[in-house]
Amino acid sequence: MMFLNTLRSFLVILLLLGGGTSLSAQGENKNTSPNKDDKSAQTKPIEQPKFDKETADLSEEKCPQIREGSSTIEKIAGLKDAMSVRNLTFKYFDKALFNLTDYDYEHMKVLKPICDNSSEDVATLIFDKLREKVEEAKETRNNTVSWIKNTTEQLKDLPSDGSSIRLIHNAWKEMENRSHEMLATDLRYLADFLDHLLKKHYQKGNTNGVKFMSPFIPPDTTNNTRQ
Repeated sequence: MMFLNTLRSFLVILLLLGGGTSLSAQGENKNTSPNKDDKSAQTKPIEQPKFDKETADLSEEKCPQIREGSSTIEKIAGLKDAMSVRNLTFKYFDKALFNLTDYDYEHMKVLKPICDNSSEDVATLIFDKLREKVEEAKETRNNTVSWIKNTTEQLKDLPSDGSSIRLIHNAWKEMENRSHEMLATDLRYLADFLDHLLKKHYQKGNTNGVKFMSPFIPPDTTNNTRQ
């Protein structure tokens, strides 16, 4: 039972971390708490309008959205290595990075020089690099989500024997190794799933009737297109 005690301590740490701010390797990140009502990240994206400079909102009222968090955005764009998956929930331009669209990137390229007198070339470089880092992190996270789904499917109906417990322990270890490739909500879901499985195998019948809802929903996201 020593493992279960260690596992409970780990879950407490997950809850504390999940409720607070996630930090990237490059500095501070202003995340907010996950929202279970957000739309699924796996839903097919709606068709986005093409950016048109003539009709876009380029007013001064948009500038606070460009200025707030700009230093963090520039650090992310300047990363030599991949962006932390946890940064997908960092909010910029009134959206989580996870939900920025092609329209948003083009809009920001035009707005930045207006709002802070930077050159168009600099703005283009920053937001092209940002898009590259975000898309790379999204791909990493999506691959991990697929692994989580496959793992939970394989483990949910295991027989109650020693070999099953070893498989669950191995999955927990791999979860820890891949924790940097998932959002806090993903990690918390999988840890909870494995915890219930271990209780089921160590103490028969403790988790009868437990249902697990798919959690692959990045917090602070929206499917609405900002124009």
